[in-house]
Amino acid sequence: MRNRWRDLLYGLRLLWKNPGFTSVAVLALALGIGANTAIFSVVYATLLAPLPYRQPDRIVMVWSKIRGDRNGVSAGDYLDWKRASTSFESLAAWTGARMSLTTSGQPEQVQAEPCTPGFLEVLGQPLLLGRDFVPAEGEVGKEFEVVLTYKLWKNRFGGDRNIVGQQIRLDGLQYTVVGVLAPGATDRVQSELYVPLAFRPEQINHEFHWLLVMARLKPGVTVAQASADMESVTHHIAEVYPKSNQGWSATVEPLQNDFLNRDTRRALWMLLGAAGFVLLTACANVANLLLARGTVRQKEVAVRASLGATRGQLFSQFLTESLALAAIGGRTRRRFGLGTLANHCGLDATVHFAVRGGRAAQCVGLAFYFRSNDVRRRAIWLRARVAGSALEPE
Repeated sequence: MRNRWRDLLYGLRLLWKNPGFTSVAVLALALGIGANTAIFSVVYATLLAPLPYRQPDRIVMVWSKIRGDRNGVSAGDYLDWKRASTSFESLAAWTGARMSLTTSGQPEQVQAEPCTPGFLEVLGQPLLLGRDFVPAEGEVGKEFEVVLTYKLWKNRFGGDRNIVGQQIRLDGLQYTVVGVLAPGATDRVQSELYVPLAFRPEQINHEFHWLLVMARLKPGVTVAQASADMESVTHHIAEVYPKSNQGWSATVEPLQNDFLNRDTRRALWMLLGAAGFVLLTACANVANLLLARGTVRQKEVAVRASLGATRGQLFSQFLTESLALAAIGGRTRRRFGLGTLANHCGLDATVHFAVRGGRAAQCVGLAFYFRSNDVRRRAIWLRARVAGSALEPE
């Protein structure tokens, strides 16, 4: 161990005495490692990191499908699916809405999420105060209840622990607060409160596809089995409602990365591969620098060998110097990793996409809704404000 320490000190002295070589080598390593670290952080947060929910592998999206393309779900289809499917522990639908929140101050537009009772159960999202919606609150006339996110509760209501049971005004109507969500993934998206989604009679049809549907699989049920079950269910619905449902089917897909299209995923992997080639190029350049430096040190090696140094000792010395150089480059890369992304994408984008958990909030789909003026309703993003698990809610 003493010899290793002596080799390290000697190697550091040599690096200090050769600032030109050291600077070029450290800069090459820092750029290569920094770029790879930054890009991998984005790829990991976007594609690989597990979702921050209870048993996330059981959470799936259920889409209507027509001519091979995914689509939203009609209220009639959703209710029929819920009655007839046997693969899901729970099935919930939701959409997006803007609501005017009025407290003692000025009215404020907030992003709300009308969802059927059981939606938070599908996500496995715990509550800090109060309770979730009960099934009866999904009926017309009984839907004037609200669950607040932790962020809204802290920022707008001062963290009042007696908020449950109080009434707040939304769009000029009185809603009763029944619960407050625990801090977590729901604080990282645009939606700030949840209200029950009650279907009025005119909304229950099979033509207007305006909902998103999420489900939690029963234990032991696979995605393939759930897809086969939904194929059977939709085939029966098409027989009952041939005018509206002929040619329509359903697809069950894991929530993980479900809202990232194939081109986006391919682009991210290609970006990571390109960053890997940058690292390989940096390593090759540093290797060439070390070889060139080795030719200069041939006299030193000959003297040390004549004084009794073995091949193993010489190899250990050069290896220790290389490891020290790599460690310095790796330490310096922190200045070139997130900094590179911040310069090109903006600090806000870097924070939102480079930290762990960013992908989770996007994939949950709490920021999607359907445009009603399109013949084929399209899911579009309502920009998810994502913060990583390292960031505490305010």
